[in-house]
Amino acid sequence: MLWQMFTTFFKIGLFSIGGGYPMLSMIQQEVVVKNQWLSSQQVTDMIAISQMTPGPIAINVATFIGYRQAGVLGSVVTTLGVVFPSIILMLLITLFYLKLRGKGWFDAILKGLRPLVIGLIVAAAWLTAKSAFVDWFGVAVFAVCFILSLRYKTNPVLLMLIAGIAGIAFG
Repeated sequence: MLWQMFTTFFKIGLFSIGGGYPMLSMIQQEVVVKNQWLSSQQVTDMIAISQMTPGPIAINVATFIGYRQAGVLGSVVTTLGVVFPSIILMLLITLFYLKLRGKGWFDAILKGLRPLVIGLIVAAAWLTAKSAFVDWFGVAVFAVCFILSLRYKTNPVLLMLIAGIAGIAFG
């Protein structure tokens, strides 16, 4: 089980370009659909917790899933699995970036990856929204927090407190 968890999160870390949010759709696919380790609702809850805790969201989610499946050792295994590809790739990229920078084909690759990352973020948002918006209350909390964030630049910690209090009071 630990080896399967490590290889699953290694694959997620290796093939998810663009950071934590694009990884969420792949985590959903691997953890919920393929391996059936957790339900979609459980992964959504872990994503919510991961957004509130310090650190990168993908590492937090991997750590929570590993802990849920196999305790402390599971959390270590999944965390290492998700970060090893980045460490390896960054070392390789660092070795070659200065040599490749400014070359047309290399700049074209980087330019081509930008829309992919946006697509992965939208897919992750869609998958998360399907299980997060279970009633009109959730939609209302989202709308209020979205407006406060976008229009009034409200601090995210304050938004989490507002949403939590609203959940206690009206949820």
